[in-house]
Amino acid sequence: MNTGAAVISEYQEYSYKKRIDFILKNYCGIEEYIKGYEEILCDSIMVDRLVDRRDGYGDIGVRVQTSYTGDSTAMTAVERSTILEKMSEKALTRHISEDPVLNKEAVTLRTMKRDLGFVNRAIRMLPGRDSRELGQLLSHEKTIDAVAEEKGIQYESAKMHIYRTRLKVKERALEFMERACA
Repeated sequence: MNTGAAVISEYQEYSYKKRIDFILKNYCGIEEYIKGYEEILCDSIMVDRLVDRRDGYGDIGVRVQTSYTGDSTAMTAVERSTILEKMSEKALTRHISEDPVLNKEAVTLRTMKRDLGFVNRAIRMLPGRDSRELGQLLSHEKTIDAVAEEKGIQYESAKMHIYRTRLKVKERALEFMERACA
């Protein structure tokens, strides 16, 4: 995978089919990638909000706490969980940050999570053995050679079987995406 911002900006422009291909190609690490970039984006949004707040107060730099009524650690934790909740798949709001670039990236991450969910559902809808087999292949726990050996078939036959299974997943995930975005 490319750098975070590059992947996010590319993903925004992908068609549904290309999104599914991207997810299947990077299936092994995409969930961790999304979580990691979500944390980075959350930090960026928090810093952006802090700078905006300080600018609003007319501050030029470091704030000194003058009262002991606030708990800055708790306020930071609440703000972080609020941002992460807004970036969650189930959130209805499209407004997460005042910065349009950060907002667009957050919405794209939410879309990536939703699309990954569609692909996972499509995989789970396969017959049991095919579902497990494809999951193991995508997560690099198994090779095509191992599948061929297990099934007692030629390498090319196993490759074709996997291709057809992936095609079923792509078609089903595409159907989910089109229905969700209609």
